Amino acid sequence: MRYSLSIILLLITTSVSMGQIVTLEPSNANGEQEIKLIFDATQGDAGLVGASKVYVHTGVVTDSPNGTAWTFVKGNWGADDGIGLMTKVSGESDKWEITLSPTAREYYGVPSGTNMFRLSMVFRNADGSSKGAGTPGSITGGEVASNGDIYMDLNVANFVTITAPTEEDIFVVDGQSVTLSAEASSEVSAMAISVDEGNGFDEKASITSGTNISFDFSPTSSFRGSLKVTATVNGENLEVTQSLNVNLTSETQVLALPAGLKKGINYGDDLTKVSLVLEAPEKDFVYVVGDFNNWEIRSEYLMNVTPDGELFWIELSGLTPNQEYVFQYWVDGNIRIGDPYADEVADPWNDSFIPASVHDDIPDYNKTDYAIATTLETGQAAFQWDASEDSWQRPAKEDLVIYELLVRDFIGTHSYKDLIDTLDYIADLGVNAIELMPIMEFEGNESWGYNPMYFFAPDKYYGTKDDLKTFIQVCHQKGIAVILDMVLNHAFGLNPMVRMYWDEANSKPAANSPWFNPDATHPFNVGFDFNHESTYTQAFADSVNAYWVNEYHFDGYRFDLSKGFTQTNNPSDVGAWSAFDQTRIDLLTRMSTKLWETDQEAYVILEHFADASEENALAAAGMLLWRNVGFPYRKALGGSTGETFQGATANTHVSYMESHDEQRQLWEVFQEGEAEEGYNTRDTTIALERLKMNAAFIYTLPGPKMLWQFGELGYDIDINFNGRVGNKPLVWGEGSLGYYEDPLRSYTYDAFAAIIALRNLINEEANVNYTYDFAGDERSISIDSDDLDVLIVGNFGLSETTMDVAYTQTGDWYDYFSGETVAVADVSASVDLAPGEFKIYTSNDVSDGFPGAVEAFVNPVTVSPAVFGPDDEVTITFDASKASPDGTNGLVGASKVYMHAGVVFDDVTSQTLQNVVGTLTDDGLGLMTKVDGEDDKWEITITPTNYFSITSGEAVRLGMYFRDADNSNVGKGFRGSNVFLDMELNGALISVSPAEFDQDDQITLTFDARFGNRGLVGESKVYMHSGISFTEGGTAFEDGFVIGNWGEDDGVGLMTKSSENANKWQLTFTPTQYYGMSDTDIAYRLAMVFRNADGSKKGTGTPGDFEGGTVIANGDIFFDFPIIKEVTSIEDELPGFNYYPNPTQGIINFSGEIPGIPRAVKIFNMNGNEVFSQKLSQGRMEPVDITGLKSGLYLLRILTDQKRYTLKVLVR
Repeated sequence: MRYSLSIILLLITTSVSMGQIVTLEPSNANGEQEIKLIFDATQGDAGLVGASKVYVHTGVVTDSPNGTAWTFVKGNWGADDGIGLMTKVSGESDKWEITLSPTAREYYGVPSGTNMFRLSMVFRNADGSSKGAGTPGSITGGEVASNGDIYMDLNVANFVTITAPTEEDIFVVDGQSVTLSAEASSEVSAMAISVDEGNGFDEKASITSGTNISFDFSPTSSFRGSLKVTATVNGENLEVTQSLNVNLTSETQVLALPAGLKKGINYGDDLTKVSLVLEAPEKDFVYVVGDFNNWEIRSEYLMNVTPDGELFWIELSGLTPNQEYVFQYWVDGNIRIGDPYADEVADPWNDSFIPASVHDDIPDYNKTDYAIATTLETGQAAFQWDASEDSWQRPAKEDLVIYELLVRDFIGTHSYKDLIDTLDYIADLGVNAIELMPIMEFEGNESWGYNPMYFFAPDKYYGTKDDLKTFIQVCHQKGIAVILDMVLNHAFGLNPMVRMYWDEANSKPAANSPWFNPDATHPFNVGFDFNHESTYTQAFADSVNAYWVNEYHFDGYRFDLSKGFTQTNNPSDVGAWSAFDQTRIDLLTRMSTKLWETDQEAYVILEHFADASEENALAAAGMLLWRNVGFPYRKALGGSTGETFQGATANTHVSYMESHDEQRQLWEVFQEGEAEEGYNTRDTTIALERLKMNAAFIYTLPGPKMLWQFGELGYDIDINFNGRVGNKPLVWGEGSLGYYEDPLRSYTYDAFAAIIALRNLINEEANVNYTYDFAGDERSISIDSDDLDVLIVGNFGLSETTMDVAYTQTGDWYDYFSGETVAVADVSASVDLAPGEFKIYTSNDVSDGFPGAVEAFVNPVTVSPAVFGPDDEVTITFDASKASPDGTNGLVGASKVYMHAGVVFDDVTSQTLQNVVGTLTDDGLGLMTKVDGEDDKWEITITPTNYFSITSGEAVRLGMYFRDADNSNVGKGFRGSNVFLDMELNGALISVSPAEFDQDDQITLTFDARFGNRGLVGESKVYMHSGISFTEGGTAFEDGFVIGNWGEDDGVGLMTKSSENANKWQLTFTPTQYYGMSDTDIAYRLAMVFRNADGSKKGTGTPGDFEGGTVIANGDIFFDFPIIKEVTSIEDELPGFNYYPNPTQGIINFSGEIPGIPRAVKIFNMNGNEVFSQKLSQGRMEPVDITGLKSGLYLLRILTDQKRYTLKVLVR
């Protein structure tokens, strides 16, 4: 990407002028002083501007002056507990302070003898949902790391650090030594190393000069003691200490694995004993430590190793039945992990935030230094499965309607117990399967679950093990299968198998890892990539898959990122990765076959998205595959009908409009939906009706289907709200979106349920044949079976239509939603459909109708002229026969009709009315006149400016409803809403000043968010993501000339809000400089699209031509340069100026006058590449020597301070 000098200077200026996010008082403080820390919330990412409370989450760096490791951390993220609570600086709205007293050392609890080099910090609001971080780079007195963490340096002039050992716990074979070393900040006059083995410090080595000291220490016994280094540096006496725990290890016993033991925790009949087996090839020794041995290294807890060196095992005895023990394996001493096969994890960082109401038996474990542990407990009561499990029959895989669900965002308590209580809501929808997003123990609490660490343990954030089993059992009793979203492509860094074989230097799995690739073999990997050709991985995956269907009765799996199950190395080539891969087919087939040996009917669903031939092969082997058909359905939802639904009919694929990973259909439509006259697909009421039509055209099709949670309510919150994987607003409960109580959303649910119920009826039929018409505005599905025939027709267009339809038989048919009988005398017929209206007809009477579930759009208001402004006289006509009575008797037959109306100012999306005219009495204000010859049409003629007394502000909409004289009856718009009429706005989507410009002129480009898709109306920041086109009429951004980093709030392309209107944004620039164009580049068009700060919303145009440019189908905007910068032929403009000889063999001379001061001569070949350049330092023309250029035709360009001239030169 090219950046012009002006942009670079702008960025430099911005960097230099950036304010200080954190200051310390005193500025040269050290750890032994009281320190005041001041935070400016307007700096950095400004994430806490306007916060009512601010906390500092802070720690100390003790390892080195440039270190970044946090220690002695103060603060509990997300807890409003006063720890780290700051006070607002007097007189400041966004500055906060906290005093670290009585000294910083005491505030953090840093022991004497421990260096304090830096303070580390990040800031948050009370609940931790927002944070204040820095902008990476240097700041006064410190720096900001790439993740936004802030480090402020303390004044440590002289210091000494212990460089070895780096761990407090040392494991030494008897007779070997361990190196003890330290380093001083500068020349010492004395330095000594001392060790306390339990009887006081004993000096081991000393020096009187230099900066480094080292000693090889040979312990003779195990001890828990201390290491001390003293030094005198520049006359200052220093001392640093750290714990030193030496463990003399015994020789590991080589013993065969006792019969019947398997990897993991093995319980037997003796409830005082348990056997542990850990797979750890190539490791030297393993200790078991935990509650049962006071977390101490003891020789009797050294595990045995099998003769092949693969498995370490031990039998523990003396346990108390029904007592939970937290434990770890200490592999080679310092690798501390839980059991990879354990069914419960003890998390010292996150468990404390799980409410007792969700999980009332959280392990008692807070050893953050030891990280994650696991538990064991003998004598646990087995879950008592109901007899109904023996008779449970899963739905056929081709009949599946799967409800994809994230427990955290489905219900506020995020608990299985409360999820069970809501199962009727899901069951009544008619779905026959729930797919739980990953619930295996993942890192943290708040997660989608695709960051797994322990694969056999349910994450406690959702409840207990028995809660999960109960949930699955109740689902089965309600006819609902439960599918687990299984993550076996990767694991995250706290996974014990990742940690056992870790390349610390390169922060990735080691080359000798039995399970993981050091580097992912494919794109889009997260975490650390499993090697699926490894027999270790295969055995592990088979164990995981067998476990969840056996232990929890899951009905199958959706395998996340299944295309990553390959060792074919395409780390960055998506196309190559997606190509047919027989080895991947073999691996997935092997794994599935092994699962089917455990459960022959288990569902295997792959998130694959590979070459069709590969997907066909996998389907032939019995697997289902995901198919995202969201794009054509989303486009149709918004009124764009160029795409078909053809891909949604496969029996081999789970087709869906939405998933956890896709943008919500309604949100997309609210950004890009189309409109025609009074029908706007971006209107929520209209969009919900169209969503029901989408449902009719997907869930009645053959093959398995899926919907993402709350799609049945038209969930319309941006997937990137609160971050892509962040918590989303709930639809029910206190503080929710209120969808569950909203009649419009309830009707949407009812329609989805009715459609899925019809699907289930169709699936019961024999010999079902489908005929589809999925193209254009008018679409249909015809279903012909032995007993039940169905005809579905829909108008996806934006205006009324009369659609030709074909019934499969004559006789009585039934309108599925109204319950009305339709007499069909001829199989060829026609149906009138409003925009967005659909009909379902059945040959059998299978429903009594679903009152209110669907409704055809009718607009009771027309306006003449159709396009008008505030100062235009308009006639508004109201048709009472088309109006919604909104719970009253309506206005048909009314003797008087009033218009109750007001104005919307500025915000084109608002429905807030001001300057309302109407008193709800029979006083003549807003009284309409009956249209001649019409019983129920009424009209009123007004000029909005006068009628509504508009004296200031920009009026953008009129809003109205209608009433009778005493206001006892009303007439409203579609679904009981007010009717809104958009007025013609002043301005345009894009305007440029000056109107006439070329690429060398400074211009101000104005983007008016009220036009086009209106996706950025009301945004606080707008960026222009733009480029140029070197082609006349071009519709592509020129490679290498694009300015903007999508999704980054980095200032590149940031626009300024216009003082004229809050939805107008401006950017001033000179195209040649802004896009880094060369002297020979000729631009024909500006190319652009607009976005908000994080790129989650964009502002585009309505496809089609406009004055001065065009908007292409994807919404990208192209604006023509009114003046194309042409280079001037010198022969035409300056006939007295000459250059010679031409043709030339080397030297070119010049004669005659040229306006301005010549600056340079450049020569370009006919491909536009510069091949020669000579500065004219004297400000006058000089001969140029181009000897050496190949024969051919060239362009010679003379650059002056006023202009540039181009002439042709032939070289021979």
